[in-house]
Amino acid sequence: MVVNAKKAQRLMREDNLLAMPTAAFVPAKLLGLSPTAAGVVVLFAAMPTGANAYIFAVQYQRQVNPVSGAVALGTLLAAVTLPVVVMVVVMVVGVR
Repeated sequence: MVVNAKKAQRLMREDNLLAMPTAAFVPAKLLGLSPTAAGVVVLFAAMPTGANAYIFAVQYQRQVNPVSGAVALGTLLAAVTLPVVVMVVVMVVGVR
């Protein structure tokens, strides 16, 4: 299956920067985690994609340029979104 590089980058940004923190918050609250633990879970979910995707792309010589661009873009966008996630965590979860 061939995936359009721009579509893959868009999905990765949306999934990682928006959906993942939300998806992590719900089970953290349902499990009754402490505010600090719930905040840590949400922040880890909001972190940018790691270099592992790039390493695998290079190793298997598949989609190296789109993957490297997606990792770089995700990291840059995380610099903007992580402070927002921290603010939301402090307001909603009560971590101080």
